[in-house]
Amino acid sequence: MLTKVAEFRAQPAALLFADYCRSQGLQVKLELQGEVSVLMAAADDVPRVEVLLTEFIRQPDHPRYQAAAWQQSQSVKLAHKVNLRPQLAWRQMPLTLLVLLLTLAVYAWQQIDFRAAAASLMLLEQAELWRWITPILLHFSLTHLVFNLAWWWLLGSKIERYQSSGFLLQLALSSAVISNGLQLALAGPNFGGLSGVVYALVGYCYLSDQLSGRQRYLLSHGLFGFMLVWLVLGFMELLWINMANWAHLGGLGCGLLWAFLSRDRRRP
Repeated sequence: MLTKVAEFRAQPAALLFADYCRSQGLQVKLELQGEVSVLMAAADDVPRVEVLLTEFIRQPDHPRYQAAAWQQSQSVKLAHKVNLRPQLAWRQMPLTLLVLLLTLAVYAWQQIDFRAAAASLMLLEQAELWRWITPILLHFSLTHLVFNLAWWWLLGSKIERYQSSGFLLQLALSSAVISNGLQLALAGPNFGGLSGVVYALVGYCYLSDQLSGRQRYLLSHGLFGFMLVWLVLGFMELLWINMANWAHLGGLGCGLLWAFLSRDRRRP
């Protein structure tokens, strides 16, 4: 028999906590009652669930909760048997998903008519203001595409969940303009890719964690070091591919600046 333990008005929080309880071997269930998610637990598990709930309320952004959510292979089911995983993802990180889908759509367009796609999106006419943004949607190989989208999904989704969609939008747009502008000024308009924005996310996530002391983004010293080495190798022209090195540098600087300027809002 299940016993009511708590009510959540924030559905994402309810799903996150329920996943964590399951990862601890506890029998829990969520029931949707109007706009409230009710957490039910087996009678024997109630004391343990209550202890975990106290910890969750005290520190809801601890990485262990998100880790448990991804580890749970089964989907959370509410009383009416609706699978909320896709809805939860869309609600928590709509901008991350939108940019990913737009980039995939542009890549498909490039395969159909590369010249038209490139002519429409590259920074060829500075007076057409959208072109200061749109080069981030162009990718010139499948490897280029997968590498950038993997980083965008990994870091963009975390920033959007921990900060907001608006924050991620500002970070992405500002880093796109700065990285594209720097690459245009120092190397010309023949470039494209999300890499400048990716470097901004890398810089922001790494420095943000270092300044706040709260390991939200879990970007290790090793991964950050790898991205710096990759940047240096690009400038030294030791790699087998052509890279928009100035865009990478501009994006990294932009991300580090964002982390520094917004550091107070992440302090406990």
